[in-house]
This record gives sequence, structure tokens and C-alpha cells, in this order.
Amino acid sequence: MVDQGVDLYNLDVINDFGFDSPDGAYQIQEITKAINSLNSELKIPFSMFLSGYKYNEIADRLNVPLGTVKSRIFFARQELQKVLKDFHQQ
Repeated sequence: MVDQGVDLYNLDVINDFGFDSPDGAYQIQEITKAINSLNSELKIPFSMFLSGYKYNEIADRLNVPLGTVKSRIFFARQELQKVLKDFHQQ
């Protein structure tokens, strides 16, 4: 179940973790592995978003509706939140 108090559209997956810790490099590898484990339908728009593309730019590039891009990024964040929840609690 998703924590309803979390705004998944604005979830800062990368910066929520303490990368100033000695385990920072390991955590970055785990986040990268988690992103790469997403199916391409979610991974591609999410990766583009992380690279700085705006939702409308992603929609144009992938030739899909804007709402589809927003949904896919939302679901990617949801999946990543599940996979990476253990790192968030450390």
C-alpha cells in the first residue's frame, strides 16, 4: 500500500538518501539497479525525467499523451519507493 501522505509526483528519490554516508556509493548503485529493473515502459520516461526533460517534452519525444507520461513516471516512483524503502529507513 502506498503511503497516502507522500506526494509521488514530487518524490525526490535520489536526494532523500544520505549520500554523505560511507555507504553512499553503494546506495547510488542500488538506486541505479532499481531504476534499471523497471520495465522499459516506465524506465524510459522516468530516466528522461531524471535527465531534465519536462513532462511535455517526454510526451512529444515518445509520441504518447501527456497523461500517459505522468502516469508512467508516477508508477515508476511507486515501484522505486517499494524497492528502495529499506534504504530510506537507514
